[in-house]
Amino acid sequence: MREKRATAYLLFTLLFLLALTSHPAISEEITPEALFLTVYPDGFVFIDYKLLVDPTFPTQNITVFGQVLEDLLVVNKDGLPLDYSLTDSTISVYSLGTDEVEITYLTQDLTSKEGRFWTLNITAPITTMIILPEETTIISLNQVPETIMTSDNKVELQMNASLIEVTYVIGVVGTKEHAQIVLDEAETTINGITSLGINITEAETKLTEALDAFNLGNYVEAETLGNEAKNLAIQINQTATQAQLQIDEAEDAITNAQNEVRTLGLTEAQDLLNQANSAYDNGDYTQASNLAIQAKTKAEGAETPLSDEDVTSQPEETEPLLLYGILAAILAPAIIAICFFVYRSRRKPKDHEIRKKKRRIDIERIFREHKDLMPEEKQAIQFLVDNNGEAFEAELYDYVKLPRTTTWRLVKRLEGMSIIRTSKFRRQNLIRVKNKYDIKE
Repeated sequence: MREKRATAYLLFTLLFLLALTSHPAISEEITPEALFLTVYPDGFVFIDYKLLVDPTFPTQNITVFGQVLEDLLVVNKDGLPLDYSLTDSTISVYSLGTDEVEITYLTQDLTSKEGRFWTLNITAPITTMIILPEETTIISLNQVPETIMTSDNKVELQMNASLIEVTYVIGVVGTKEHAQIVLDEAETTINGITSLGINITEAETKLTEALDAFNLGNYVEAETLGNEAKNLAIQINQTATQAQLQIDEAEDAITNAQNEVRTLGLTEAQDLLNQANSAYDNGDYTQASNLAIQAKTKAEGAETPLSDEDVTSQPEETEPLLLYGILAAILAPAIIAICFFVYRSRRKPKDHEIRKKKRRIDIERIFREHKDLMPEEKQAIQFLVDNNGEAFEAELYDYVKLPRTTTWRLVKRLEGMSIIRTSKFRRQNLIRVKNKYDIKE
């Protein structure tokens, strides 16, 4: 009896080990959720990194930023510590049963200093919030931030997912040389935004005031006005980008309503959209955004008009009940046919019916406005244009033959450039070239 039990136990153990080896121990399904960087005056950077992970896998390999990590802490979403091991810039987290991991630590590997100039350098997989030390003056940025603001004398930047380089100095310098650097950076930022067709007259006026102060020898005032001009230009660009996004969404809502033959109220939606485009062209981006939101709401609420066949005459209430029965029997087939017709006319069109309208996209304009596109980004854009301006992310992944993480970052870069937008469609990511690149008929 003992031998049989021992044999059964051994067999069970072997089957259990076999089941473990047949299931991968490390998950590749890791999605960055939030990344915060707090920069200190001595060059240390505090990292707060949150990720969504697959709770069914016992181990997650997570790439972190920097190699020398101090005060490293890895916890789940409830704040309970998780076991981990660190090799170079990779943390192996033992996270079975949790779907969110948060990693915090300090590192000096992300900053460097030359003279009085500090540079923060990081390749971020997602949109990143950066908080700089008090009394920091930004000298240069390698990309236009999504947002820029000041809180408690600290500059806060929200940067798109990609390579991020921020050069800054700490303290008010007030020298002619530093004022010239600030003015040059402000002028570069303003010229870059102006080249996109954005109206930033207020920022240009502020820069002129800064240049006048510089010529009079008021270098501290010139620095202040120069930074205000640059920040104002960035803020206007953010408002314009948001307005363009709202206009694109309104255009999509109107197109969908047209495809679904929901024309009641659509004229008013189109009028509002035309007003939004006019406001955008005139540089009133806040008004353009508000009008576009109204246009989208009107388009989404548009209804299908009833045909003449839907209006049937009703007998007078004073007619005998018998007449109602006779008329109902005679008209029953017609009523059924009319109901079927209304159902067919109101039903939501299938995917291929919505997409059948051919889009003409100005791909040369995209390449002309974004001369820094990488070859794989141009390849992805060409693929989308050839597929009527849209495709699922899985289709793009199969086409470009790049790793999933690389494709994900590529999509995020194009989205950050306002070339594409992504949306959820039946649990998949649908990528679509923005309507602003359509060739008008």
